Amino acid sequence: MITCSHYTVTRNGSTCIILDSNITGILHYNKTDNSTEEFKFNITGRMSGGSCKEMQYLVISFDSGINKKEWNLTIYFNQTDDSFQISNFTLRAYLPFKANVTEPHVYVMDEHAELGVNTDKNEAYKCSEVVLSFRDGATVNFHNTRLIAYAHLNATEFPENQKYSICQLDVRTSDLVPIVVGACLATLVIIVLIAYLVGRARAKRQGYASV
Repeated sequence: MITCSHYTVTRNGSTCIILDSNITGILHYNKTDNSTEEFKFNITGRMSGGSCKEMQYLVISFDSGINKKEWNLTIYFNQTDDSFQISNFTLRAYLPFKANVTEPHVYVMDEHAELGVNTDKNEAYKCSEVVLSFRDGATVNFHNTRLIAYAHLNATEFPENQKYSICQLDVRTSDLVPIVVGACLATLVIIVLIAYLVGRARAKRQGYASV
């Protein structure tokens, strides 16, 4: 079983947001000499904030590994007809080699970002790969993700009978598996048939030669 980081938002004993995922990211920034730097990071921090109100959100604080200041990833959700979607997200980063490293650089959602995270009624979301795209080419990647918002749970874990909306990426992958297996089996049958026909032809030639 894959181990993931676990984040929750709870209010008055009721859990509204649960996120299980392994999170990584890549961002780009300009150094003081105007050169561009790429930085890869892992998010293995703690849930430091959130809200279970009408506009629900989750704040994850984490150590970037390059300075002592905590970075923050904030994910916002909205709700429509008992289903939820990711509506916005921001990343507050304290970048090295900046003129004023005490002030955070805020990466905001790319206006062309594909917000594919959505669910059917009362279901959680499940996907092997989710990408949040920011302006300036930064991305945050969620691996082996389970997510629910606008829930009313008495525990901070997913219920054993929780139903999931599977992302299109995984649906396409699962649909391809039987096709690939079928194609491999068909190829194997053809190879066996050809070998059988070749063997029969050789046997006939040997029979004629002996006569």
